[in-house]
Amino acid sequence: MERQKLIEALQNEGIEAKHYLEIGLIEEKTAKRWLIRRHYFQLAKGGRTYTDIKYELSELFEVSISSIEKIIYRTNKR
Repeated sequence: MERQKLIEALQNEGIEAKHYLEIGLIEEKTAKRWLIRRHYFQLAKGGRTYTDIKYELSELFEVSISSIEKIIYRTNKR
């Protein structure tokens, strides 16, 4: 996902992050992971199958399904 699409997706969620991404306060990778998790759980509440959701998010965010699974199911061990 290119930077402009990421910024637009964040704006759709009500977050004005362009400036913070530009100055490096927020990393693109972190913002993208947050968006993936947010979309996943929103779609899951709608009653869709988890497999369908993972395939859709894989296409939307241009990442592999295994990456989607890692983002959703792994906990941060920090």
